Amino acid sequence: MTHPLLERFLERWTEQFSRVVETQTKQRPDVTHVRVEEPEQWARSAAGFLWWKQEIEGAGIWIGTEERSWSALGGASEEQSYLQLVKQAGQSLPATAGTGSAAQTPPALETLELLEIRITLDGKTLPPLLAGIDRAAAPRELAISKQSAAASASPMLSRLMDLQLPVTVLLGRAVLPIRDVLKISSGSLIELDRQIDDYVEVRVHGTVVARGEIVSIRGNYGVRIKEIISRQDRIALQDAA
Repeated sequence: MTHPLLERFLERWTEQFSRVVETQTKQRPDVTHVRVEEPEQWARSAAGFLWWKQEIEGAGIWIGTEERSWSALGGASEEQSYLQLVKQAGQSLPATAGTGSAAQTPPALETLELLEIRITLDGKTLPPLLAGIDRAAAPRELAISKQSAAASASPMLSRLMDLQLPVTVLLGRAVLPIRDVLKISSGSLIELDRQIDDYVEVRVHGTVVARGEIVSIRGNYGVRIKEIISRQDRIALQDAA
């Protein structure tokens, strides 16, 4: 059975990653993942992978890529562009803490539960990526119970309830060459990385806390929330204020 944190992460991450890659390459990749039953068969090749580490719900998620894949996905700038793609995909996840970073040393595969990420781009199947989580990562329920205990034990919590936090709604993003930016004028159209029926992001201090749909409220724009992070995670945002 796949670790639930890793499964939830990849369900959302693969969708976001597909969108970001489509923005970069103008091609929508087909991304799936399957469980790795024999991690030892990856030991030699994974040592030369480009690794990215992302935190989710207190656990480290590793994503490894070999050169043929990150050069195909990264375009002209290759490695740096690929790392930017991974960073953008991770930033869009409500349960993700921080932006992640490129790992200087590879993880020990024997300590990870692994999934193989299979990508087909422009009709070509790329060498698979690896995604892993520490086998000792605590279940989400344990993490939530610890957060709840800490929150209830804090005598300052009730005093923070009136603290105001900046809330931003992100409709979408676009990546343009400088030549196209210089051509922008009144009446120009900029295509964003969201479909018309996609949810917008609700951010607090740059962190995605919810997603929803745009609505009209007495002549003003509003957002009807459809997805949201846990109450404990929202309480933790007060530390950034």
